[in-house]
Amino acid sequence: MQLHRLVRNPYGRAVYDRLQAAGVTATVMSEYGRSLPVDDAPDPDAFRIKRCEPAAVRALAAPTDELVDGETVVGAFADGTPLGYLFCSVDATLPIHPLERTLSFDGAYVRRVFVAPDHRERGVAGALLDWALADASDDGAERATALVARDNIPSRALFESRGFGVRRRHFYARVGPLTHYSVREREPNQQ
Repeated sequence: MQLHRLVRNPYGRAVYDRLQAAGVTATVMSEYGRSLPVDDAPDPDAFRIKRCEPAAVRALAAPTDELVDGETVVGAFADGTPLGYLFCSVDATLPIHPLERTLSFDGAYVRRVFVAPDHRERGVAGALLDWALADASDDGAERATALVARDNIPSRALFESRGFGVRRRHFYARVGPLTHYSVREREPNQQ
C-alpha cells in the first residue's frame, strides 16, 4: 500500500492533526518548477476553464479563506457546476502551512489543485493547470512553481506530466519547541 493512501483520508488526517496539535509534525515537500511560456491552453469540449470568484467553487469546499492578495481562483465548470479548481498567484509571498513558514515565489505559484471525485480521470486537473500557466504567462510570469507533499502521488504525476521537474526538497520537523528546516537542491540524476 502506498503511503499517501494511509494519510490522505479522514482517519489519517485526524491522526496528523492530533499529532500537530500536540506539537509533533514532519513534512517533506518537493518544489517543482518549469519555465514559461507554455503552449496555448487547450479549451476542452466537455467543460470550461476560467478565472472565477471564490464563491463559484465553494460547493467543492474550496478553502477560499486561505486566498492571499493577488491570488486568483481558476475553476473548471460544466453547465455551471464546478468540477475543480486551483489557486494561482504571480510574484507572491504565501504562508506554507505544512512547513510552518512564509515563502516568496518569483513567477507563477500554483497550489490547491482539486477535482471533485466524480470528475477525476477526465483531464480536468491537467486542463486547469494548462490554463493557469498560460494565464500566468500572459501576466508576465517566466517561471512556474508548485510545492507538493512527497506522499501526494497524484499531484506529483500531474506536475510531472506538464513538464515540471523537482528543483528542491524542503524538509521540516517539529517536536515541541525544537524545529529543523532544510532545503536541498536536487541532484541532476535524482528523481
